[in-house]
Amino acid sequence: MTAKILIPFDESECAQNTVAFVAEHLNKAHEVTLFHVVPDTAAACGLNSPSLTPYFEQERNSFCRMEAQREKMILKTLETARNALISAGFAKDMVHIKTQPQSKNIATDIIQEAKKESYNIVAMGRRATSGLKEFFIGSNASRVMHALNSTPVIIID
Repeated sequence: MTAKILIPFDESECAQNTVAFVAEHLNKAHEVTLFHVVPDTAAACGLNSPSLTPYFEQERNSFCRMEAQREKMILKTLETARNALISAGFAKDMVHIKTQPQSKNIATDIIQEAKKESYNIVAMGRRATSGLKEFFIGSNASRVMHALNSTPVIIID
């Protein structure tokens, strides 16, 4: 039986380790989706008001350019992760990349995706890119694990 595996993915080392774990330990006949929630930073880029100081406008523009670069980087990283899974033996047509803009918060978006698409397994990193906030077990990982109590959740460090 083919299972559907969801890998919530960002540019963190934990996400990379999760891909390596899935590539090494899970059945290569399974279908895998690398799922990235794009954080809602667009609101800051859309701020435009006569009351904004020139300094804020300059810094906002720098921030927005960095976010555009970050988006390009994550797409490249997702493709690299997909290729790693394919190289490990997963069928090319069974490894997918899915991105979506943040709707509520990242954990809720992951939970909704897992339920909506009926994934059999969720494999995710213990910590996202904001390591200090998520010192013991990441708040996203913890929320997903508790919300998906009928779906196996593998947490990778």
